[in-house]
Amino acid sequence: MTGETMPEEWLAFGTPAISDSNGRQGIMSSRIRPQTGSGLVGRAFCVRVVVGDSGSLHQALEVVPSGAVLVVDAGGFADRAVWGEVLTVAAQRRGVVGAVIDGAIRDVAGIRRRGFPVYSAAISAAGPHKACGGTWGAGVSCGGVSVNTGDLVVADEDGVVVVPWELRENVAASTRATVKREQKLIAQVLDGLSTAEFFGLGRGPVAKEDAAVIQVNAASAGQSGETR
Repeated sequence: MTGETMPEEWLAFGTPAISDSNGRQGIMSSRIRPQTGSGLVGRAFCVRVVVGDSGSLHQALEVVPSGAVLVVDAGGFADRAVWGEVLTVAAQRRGVVGAVIDGAIRDVAGIRRRGFPVYSAAISAAGPHKACGGTWGAGVSCGGVSVNTGDLVVADEDGVVVVPWELRENVAASTRATVKREQKLIAQVLDGLSTAEFFGLGRGPVAKEDAAVIQVNAASAGQSGETR
């Protein structure tokens, strides 16, 4: 090991390469999409809330460590936001680097102006209640992935991936190798390599009607060449 992998390198890897290098595990459902801000990297601070409740999030922000990513299990409920601009300001003041929410958010324009990255399952103008009753600091399920407080969270335009903290440097080393292989393949494709041949796929079966079209097109191309 050469030392701790820095956040900018995790972002440069990209979530697809990280997931591929970790046995294609830890990638959240495509329901969890980027809504505001740019990519994010940080350690998870997990919160589970009652459907439609933001009170527990206000409480959790009293103890969240600086540099954390809030990972919120809001039950996937899409019709009542649990996060908005007020919580965004409070989170930024606490040093939170972003939020991943399996539920809905609102105040999108305001959050964007503040440059705070939020990934969520939905957007809804309907406001939350503050019944509280949630929990924080333990593990949750978010976007179909089990997340423990302290896990590494990386998010970009392609989605959100979670890496167990104790495995992060092993995954980082594997991801560097994956990125290097893909860069080499891209260079070979630019030089004319067939991707089907590279992956050992061949041309595959051709349907009879497709074969007939190919023959007709080839014949037409030949006739066209003769008349020039």
